[in-house]
Formats: sequence, structure tokens, C-alpha cells
Amino acid sequence: MTAATRRPTRRATNWLTTASCAGTDTEAFFADDAPTQRTAQSICRNCFVRTACLTDALTHDQTGYMVWGVAGGLTPHQRRSLRVEQLLGNVPDVETAALLAGPSWADVMEGMKELPPAWVAVELRGHGFLTSPVTARLALWWSGHRGSLLKPKQSRDERQLWERVRDECRDVVDGLAGMGVGRRDVAAYLMVSEDALGRATCAWRAQDAAAAEEVAA
Repeated sequence: MTAATRRPTRRATNWLTTASCAGTDTEAFFADDAPTQRTAQSICRNCFVRTACLTDALTHDQTGYMVWGVAGGLTPHQRRSLRVEQLLGNVPDVETAALLAGPSWADVMEGMKELPPAWVAVELRGHGFLTSPVTARLALWWSGHRGSLLKPKQSRDERQLWERVRDECRDVVDGLAGMGVGRRDVAAYLMVSEDALGRATCAWRAQDAAAAEEVAA
């Protein structure tokens, strides 16, 4: 898919001409490599219609027009994660997220960039700001941070990413799998690679098999 084939929807034409990406080389918005995607996101960061763009992208991702590339300031991986959040009933307040990702909150968000969104939402209460974890997560993404659900890694923690998923995420993964969410979407929701999730899943299966053998004995 190229920039030429990315068609704005009927609703998108109301804001498309005022977007920060208008008139730029939009090929960067369809790159697969992380550095180029970050460059595209930096353009989105100062865009006045970013919230409208994201709303439109989430509405039309499933049609094939906006499955690839950066849209609404988010990568495809992040938008996939956000769709899982919505499946769980977690809908972000995009206007609040935009405020938190703005310059007046930059120092606060920078200080919480390694925290899981739920922790960020709690910390924001100390600043007199009530918001949901998914809104905090969107604000983290728009601020250029990871927004991972994993707990911050301690300095003495030598576990690999898949081992952290194995130790911390089984309940979440089992719950999503029970809802019919595919592995790719689960990995996006956790903000980990499919490989890390696959290795953790294999470890759980081995643990289950060992436990079953022990019971049988």
C-alpha cells in the first residue's frame, strides 16, 4: 500500500486539508521501520486535527484503507492495541489524551513514561487530574512513550521480555484468548512482539503439562 492508495473517507475530507501532513511526502507514514514511523509521528504530534484523524482511522481500519501506516499519531501496532482496548470496553477520551500529550503536561508525562497506563492514571490523580488508564495510555503514545502494560523492569531484573510476559501476563492472555482475540492482537495489546508472546505461551503449555503429569502420578 502506498500513499497514493490511502483514500480519505468522506468524513476525513473535512479535516484532511488542515492536517500537518498535508503537502508533505507521505511515504514516511507507510514505512515499516520504527525510526521512520517515529519521524511520521513527530509530524502528527503538532497536528491540530490529530484527534479527528485517529477517530477516522479507528473507524475505517477494518476497511483496508488505513490498516497500514501511521494515522492519528499512532502506528498500526498501537491502533491494533487500542482496538483490543475497545473490545474490552475501554474507550479513550481523545480530547483529554491530547491535553495530557500537550506541552503543559510534557514534564509530568515524561516523568511517568516507564509506568504502565493504570499506574499513570493513579499518579495523575495526585496532580488533580482524573482519567482512565486507556486515556493515559493514548496520552503516553502521543507523547512518544511506549505505554506498555508490563511493570517497569528493575535494574536487577535479568529476565528476557518473553520471561516477563510468562511471569506477569498469563491471566490477561488467557482472558483475551477466551474472547477469541488472536495472538497478533494480544501481542499488540501487551505491546510485545509475537515471538515473545509465543515463547511465553509455550512455557505455559509446558507448565500445564508438567502439572497434569504430577496430578496423574
